Amino acid sequence: MTVAVIGAGMAGAAAARTLQMAGLQVEVFDKGRAVGGRMSSKRNGEGYLDLGAQYFTARAAPFKQQVEQWLAEGIVSSWQADCYKFELGQLTGSDDQTSRFIGIPSMHSPVKALLADITIYPDCRISRLRYLQNSTATDTSGWYLFDQHNNKFGPYQALILTLPPVQLQTLLATAFQPAEDGYDDVHQLISQIQPQVLLPCWAVNLQLAEPLQTRADAVFVKEGNLSWLARQNSKPGRASNADNWLLHFSPQCSALYLRTEPAQLIALAKAELELIFQQALSIGNALTHRWLYAQINPAVNQVKPDYHPGLKLALAGDWLMGGRVENAYLSGVTAAREVLADV
Repeated sequence: MTVAVIGAGMAGAAAARTLQMAGLQVEVFDKGRAVGGRMSSKRNGEGYLDLGAQYFTARAAPFKQQVEQWLAEGIVSSWQADCYKFELGQLTGSDDQTSRFIGIPSMHSPVKALLADITIYPDCRISRLRYLQNSTATDTSGWYLFDQHNNKFGPYQALILTLPPVQLQTLLATAFQPAEDGYDDVHQLISQIQPQVLLPCWAVNLQLAEPLQTRADAVFVKEGNLSWLARQNSKPGRASNADNWLLHFSPQCSALYLRTEPAQLIALAKAELELIFQQALSIGNALTHRWLYAQINPAVNQVKPDYHPGLKLALAGDWLMGGRVENAYLSGVTAAREVLADV
């Protein structure tokens, strides 16, 4: 049995690894040049800078076991961050004792480890699906995938999709024609997906000309235009020759400035950093990245749609379980087990 997984983030990687360990053949497709999804790090001349997920936690027993294995292999490390919070115009220490972990040497290292020895198609944007219930003169039954160049892949006996909800709805709508068996099931599934569950996030990395005078390694921002900021060089294995600060803008601010030029975002990020730390700053280099689907919308309660055994179609992603890297992993494992139970 061959399974296709679309999306090479943590959810897709966990699903693919679970299937491979059970003896199934797996192929993974991703539109990016590298695996990791929102667990993204960008390499500069000094090392890696984290632009997406800043750390992850481990609460559920299965993920704790996985993290312990990664720690033993040197794939992840603990980040002993001195955390603060900014609220009511005041920067104060946080009593948060959460254990935080990061990938080594980059945030996507554990994703790469999960996908080791698994066939991956990078730079491959799957733009269309087709599902055949019965063999034809030219094709056998199963799932067929078509990329942006109309190259065809398949057939696959099962399919796991780990895309953001907006992209997921668009892709699923290509799988069937109205008169075909399976059309009603897929369109019912599409109707259960709430596209507003993921909100945008602008990420800005500021490299300071002089180190910022503060004990804080990270700040949870409770008001204003930001939601988070972190000193990248406080993390093990990250760029340490300069003082780099990563800022995540709030969903509301990110939506407001969704199509803003990078220079304006950088100027706003500098002003926000100066406001929080009450220090004038000089910026050396800066880097921006826009995540269209990143932050969980607390106003939306997304219920995980049921698995479709007739189509052998499963969904995975952190957004189906309330966000976080850990939930991406758990959702991927769950999706793989749904497929395995249907073999």
